[in-house]
Parts: sequence; C-alpha cells; structure tokens
Amino acid sequence: MPDLHTEMQKILHAWEQPETTEQPKETTVFKPTNNVTQATFNFVRDNSGCARNDAIRVLVQQGHKKSSVSSLIGQMLRQGHIYKDSDGLLRPNAKEYTPIKSSKTIAKREAKVKKAKSYKVITSKATEPSAEALTAAATAMGGINMLVDHDHTPIRTSIDIIMDTVSLNDAHELYRRLHLYFGGFAK
Repeated sequence: MPDLHTEMQKILHAWEQPETTEQPKETTVFKPTNNVTQATFNFVRDNSGCARNDAIRVLVQQGHKKSSVSSLIGQMLRQGHIYKDSDGLLRPNAKEYTPIKSSKTIAKREAKVKKAKSYKVITSKATEPSAEALTAAATAMGGINMLVDHDHTPIRTSIDIIMDTVSLNDAHELYRRLHLYFGGFAK
C-alpha cells in the first residue's frame, strides 16, 4: 500500500499541470448527405411566406431537380419542419435544418406507441341504479344527499361548443399554434 507522502506528491503534481483549455466545438448530430434538402429548408426559412411554386422555381434555377424539391417540400410539410399558413404560404417551424426521418422510422415509432397504449377494458356486469332508486335512497338517507340533483343534464363547456362548430382548417391552425405555444413542432 503506498504511503501518504507518495499519494500527496501525485495529487500536487496533478494540480500543478497546466490545464489545457479547448475551445468548445459546435457538435452536429448529423451530417447532411444531400444539398437539396438543406437548400430547400434554408430557402423556405430565408424566404418565409413564399409560395410553394415560387420555391420550386427558384431552387430549380439553382440547379436542383424539380421532382426532388417538390417531394422534399411535401415531406417537410408532413413532418412539421415547415407549415402552410392560412394563406397557403410556406413558413419554417425551426431555425435550423434537421434531417427528415424516413417513413419506415416513423411507422416503427407509431407502432411502438400504439402497442404501448393498448390495454384491456374490463367492464362490470352490474348496471347503474335508476334515477328513481337514487332519489329514493337520497330521500331515505336525508342530510346533504337531499341537495344533490340526480336528474341533471351534463353542462356543456366552451371547449365542447368550439369542437362542435370549428372547421377542420381552423382546428388544424389552432392545433399548430397551441403546439408551438406549448413546445415542439406542429404538424
């Protein structure tokens, strides 16, 4: 077993070593493999509010294939990297480009979520007591049960009213804005 003096020498020697300070490097989680995807996203980000056809036309003039650009815009819309505003113009959902996930990856993730959420519903064979039986029991018990109205209709909340009257487009826009407000990418 080493003695205390030797161990202290090691510690003091380690402290006397000059610390090497490295500049923090920007770490990229991915390496873009194709310029078309990044160029497409960057164009939408830099020209927020452009029409889809205008974006395709300009990117084709820069030397990219029309079919590739059109397909990438569709994928980015589906995956929430960009979105169409109420006027149908393209807007980015992020400041930086992130890689587009393959449809196989998305399908596997959704299958896991569905599998994890599946559960068996157990129902009781007993029936609910009738309103007359509840009223009779409340009368027999007296006290605070007399104050409860067992024949009430459910109260409709403002959310129920909104859900019954909102159009699909407005609902999607509301979803997107709430998603942005509470964090994450809207779809």
